[in-house]
Amino acid sequence: MAKSEMQSTLKKYFGYTEFRPYQKEIIEKILHGKDCLVVMATGSGKSLCYQVPPLISGKTALVISPLISLMQDQVMALKQRGIKADYLSSAQIDRGVQSNAELGHYNILYMTPEKALALPNRVEYKQLDKLRNVLLNVPFVGLTATATEKVRNDIMNSLQMKDPHVAIGSFDRKIFSTESNLLIFKSLLEAGIRGGIYHGQMANKAREEAHRSFIRDEFYVMVATVAFGMGIDKPNIRYVIHYGCPKSLESYYQESGRCGRDGVPSVCWLYYTRNDFAKADFYSAEARSTAQRKAIMEAFSAAQHYCMLSTCRRKYLLDYFADEYAHGDCGMISIESLLS
Repeated sequence: MAKSEMQSTLKKYFGYTEFRPYQKEIIEKILHGKDCLVVMATGSGKSLCYQVPPLISGKTALVISPLISLMQDQVMALKQRGIKADYLSSAQIDRGVQSNAELGHYNILYMTPEKALALPNRVEYKQLDKLRNVLLNVPFVGLTATATEKVRNDIMNSLQMKDPHVAIGSFDRKIFSTESNLLIFKSLLEAGIRGGIYHGQMANKAREEAHRSFIRDEFYVMVATVAFGMGIDKPNIRYVIHYGCPKSLESYYQESGRCGRDGVPSVCWLYYTRNDFAKADFYSAEARSTAQRKAIMEAFSAAQHYCMLSTCRRKYLLDYFADEYAHGDCGMISIESLLS
């Protein structure tokens, strides 16, 4: 396989002229039939490592993920690039996808773990080694944003990897939320708008002063991370703007509920891009157990689904919290698509 073929595939389908660190060597190993374990930070390009090989080999890549909403988003993005992709889950009723998959019509096919193993209930990744019995001479690739040495060994053993190529990227990542806050804050100042800033890296005294100034109406706008939102009891907040997909609907409900506490009509805006959905692994890095990781991933998946809804979000929120709303579409929530 010529390296020029990898470069041309990268350019043709993804628009890039150069690979990021580790990507090229991982793709080469996969194309040569070698198992791989990839541990790279969120946003470092793990997806490309399994998306490029099938485009070169002409075979189908089977990608197993527990989050249906994330699969749907990736499939949509791949189709827009001219890549044949789809997904299968236990909840799906489209038999055509499975038929096309069996005929090898897809470059990339996403599946939930239980669908891959043809089991009725959610299964753990530790059971995926059973696929070795049917996918002979097929390289297995494990990809994650974070994994200790113990977890890495567990993944390799669970998937029965044979002398795998292990790629471990740097975990030293910039704190983009704070950087974004600073950029927004600077833009407000340049526009002549009085505003404050609040984030977890500020000294306690500076945070307390910013809090007091906001409560006293000395600022028109407070630019803050989630470190600020939960403890605010200011009745006359008129607007809450979320810049990015929230971590969970629980936190979003609390944060958006900061506005209009005096009963005066107020507005909450939520801006997001598909890139926000890649943060699932980053958030789940906080987990200390498999159960906790699963809970974090499911919470983030629900928040992502909320973002992408084309129906009444108020009803969705109330259903999520097991509350009843029997009035149909409330007519108070607007869904806009901003295309650049």
